[in-house]
Amino acid sequence: TKRPQTRTTKGCGQLQMSAPFLEDHRFEVENGVGFDSGPNASDDAGDSWDTSPLTMRGEESPVVAELLALVHEVCDPSNKCSRKRQALESLCIALQPHQLSAASRRIFVEKAMDRGTVAAAVQLVECGDKETASAACNFLGDFAFNSDAGAHAVLKVFDRIVNCLEHIFEDMALQHLLLLDAAILLCVNIAATCPAGHVRLVPLVWPVCVQIIKHPTASDKLRGNTILLLANLSTTVSQELRSLHVGDVLLDLVLDPDVPETRKSVAESVIIFLHGHQRCREIDRLMEADVVGNYCVPILELALSCEDFRGMYPHLMYSARLFQVLGQSREYAETLVAHKRVVPLLLRANRRREGPVLVESDLDGRRLALEALTSFVRFRLWPRAASCDGGDETLEEDSDTLSFIAHDLPPLLADSHKGIRWAAVELWARLNVGEVITHLLLGRHAEVYFGLPPGLWQRKVLGFLFPFLSAGFDVESERMRQKQDPDPLGALDDVP
Repeated sequence: TKRPQTRTTKGCGQLQMSAPFLEDHRFEVENGVGFDSGPNASDDAGDSWDTSPLTMRGEESPVVAELLALVHEVCDPSNKCSRKRQALESLCIALQPHQLSAASRRIFVEKAMDRGTVAAAVQLVECGDKETASAACNFLGDFAFNSDAGAHAVLKVFDRIVNCLEHIFEDMALQHLLLLDAAILLCVNIAATCPAGHVRLVPLVWPVCVQIIKHPTASDKLRGNTILLLANLSTTVSQELRSLHVGDVLLDLVLDPDVPETRKSVAESVIIFLHGHQRCREIDRLMEADVVGNYCVPILELALSCEDFRGMYPHLMYSARLFQVLGQSREYAETLVAHKRVVPLLLRANRRREGPVLVESDLDGRRLALEALTSFVRFRLWPRAASCDGGDETLEEDSDTLSFIAHDLPPLLADSHKGIRWAAVELWARLNVGEVITHLLLGRHAEVYFGLPPGLWQRKVLGFLFPFLSAGFDVESERMRQKQDPDPLGALDDVP
């Protein structure tokens, strides 16, 4: 990769959301060179997001060798802070997604960790000046980007970073904005890849997040990154966000026609994560603005293609969660299914794919896509059924749906990821209610005629085949439902 001839200004790394979002954190150079042009753009067609034979052979890749040479500059105790800062800034540029393939990134992260890069960067946060500390935070954020190993390595030393940065989160002083911006980016990337680390992030960032959104002097970039962080944290601290009326603040931002989309960041996601599980005023207003077509569908499409959206790279987990949350309400589920791209995209998320998973949270994204489809079946919105001359129910769906049910769903029942396996089982069960009820009736027969303890068959035997059955299922009520409404797609409506 080529090196820029000018130094980067603040914000030179990628930002990630995990399974949440991945922020592109597009770098800005002093002469105005942008992300896709100038000396910072990749000239090698093979050195892109997709892996290539060259980059898969990590030891032979000159790209990785160049990066490790910069790592040596950072780790060398004899170098001055200014020289280390320049090396960190060059690393931030070189680690851009369009500059480094996914395979090369994995190799670089592994080798850089062996060389003690994370510890060296943390030392610069602790001992360096504000510019050096900002460069170190930006690098650590980029290091965590799209890498479970990198993010967990940074999380292990996060307490040391907190001790250095805690004071900047207590106020919005102008002299701290450069470092605050870098710190927010770092928090976003950690939160994106390590949801388990949210409890350590919340006490640090909580006092300043809402202040940044409302602050008149906060830059659009800082405000957008803060919204990105809130989206990452919203799945674990949703009650706190609701109590602060964050949804109302962001709704005004989203619906303001004078605010550009890039400034809105992923505000729609935060609102949906907080309020979308049931019909409410906030989501109704988003639906009136066509949030499905203008936001939900594009962000999932780009997540599946590993492309940027509003200056960030969305994780599958957080993109699919939009549909899983909205699918819990019949009214919003109907709106989702009515859009011609929604079901095909959710099916695509679970097509069999070759190659390694980019981040572990992608697996949760596939699970959430299956859960969204299950909600559509539960509300009898998908797949559509029609009566034939013989009275049988047949599925009238496009080839994608038929192919998924016949070829893609069965292997998911034995997937190595427990969440995907369980979600696939419930989806299959709702599509094959007769089979489930037959198994349940066998257990009832054994209870009546052979003295099997009540509930043992359902909870301790079938519960391993159909995990949702262990939460309770009344056979007699389902038999009555079948007599009153023989539609097999709705027979499991009351299953938890």
